[in-house]
Amino acid sequence: MDRSELRRVLEAVESGEITPQDAEKLIEALYEKEIEDKYDAEDFVEITKEIPEGEELNKSISMTNGKLVIKGKVKGDVSVVNSVVEIQGVINGNLNAVRSKIIWAGGQVDGDVNLILSKEEGTPNVVGKHNIVSFDIPLVNKLFADKVKLQSDREIFIDGEHKIDSLKKEKVIVNGRLSALSIECENLILTGSLTVNNLQAESVVVSKSGILNAEHVELERLVNSGNCNVGVLEAEEITNMGSIEAKEVESERIENSGRMKVKSITGETMENKGETECQDIKLESVENTGLMIIETAKLEVIDNTGEIKVNLLRAETIYNTGTISVQALETDFLKNKGKVSAKLFNYRELEGNPVTKLD
Repeated sequence: MDRSELRRVLEAVESGEITPQDAEKLIEALYEKEIEDKYDAEDFVEITKEIPEGEELNKSISMTNGKLVIKGKVKGDVSVVNSVVEIQGVINGNLNAVRSKIIWAGGQVDGDVNLILSKEEGTPNVVGKHNIVSFDIPLVNKLFADKVKLQSDREIFIDGEHKIDSLKKEKVIVNGRLSALSIECENLILTGSLTVNNLQAESVVVSKSGILNAEHVELERLVNSGNCNVGVLEAEEITNMGSIEAKEVESERIENSGRMKVKSITGETMENKGETECQDIKLESVENTGLMIIETAKLEVIDNTGEIKVNLLRAETIYNTGTISVQALETDFLKNKGKVSAKLFNYRELEGNPVTKLD
């Protein structure tokens, strides 16, 4: 911790500007920021993650609905919700667990252990403080009788069913059903259902069981394995393994191995391995190994090894080893080792197989 920052806090207590209790909170916040700056956090949802023996992870770990086996060393903090953690190795930071199961298998936590509604097996080995808030409840499942909303100043975990106007936290975990007018956060993990008018976040992870319904979403990164139904989706990076339905999608980079049904897509690059259905696409480049059904496409470069069905296709350069069926085609350069069928077509240069005339 920076000595000058600590000195200012102590001087403020001495002068009576803040209370000792407030000073304690400030010092704790400075310490947490120092840990965050030192170790980046990595989120895991609904997976089993193992840190092998002899491996050191220079990151903090955040997990929801999963299992974490630590045989090596984690130099940051470990924060889990509704998960199982087996500790055979070492956690240099703190262990924070909500509604989880901790299995002590000869490992050690150098920092503090904070357990809320969690259970332990084995003999704990904790260098710091061992804080427990628990009672007899079913754990590591969704059969939670009461509606629970656990939160801190920085993050909130929502189970059960809740309705709110606005929510602003660093981290939001929705494991139940939440309806909101607006949410602003750095990280959102969705394993339940969220209905929101406006969502602003740096990172959103939607699990296989997650459902997102939103009017307007503005993100840096979306990783979707569930179902997203959105009016306007703006994200620098989209990775979709589930289903996305939207009116408008604007993104610098899209990787789709699931299903996308969108009215319009604009941005820079798209890699389609799944199924994409769209009325209007305007991108710099498209790499397709799956199926694309499009009304109008305006592209600079397209590399197709899959299947494309399109009404109007305008592209500067087309590399095709798959199948393209188009009503009207305009391109400067077409390298065709596959099959291109068109009713109307216009190109400056053709290399490879000729274009087949559609009746």
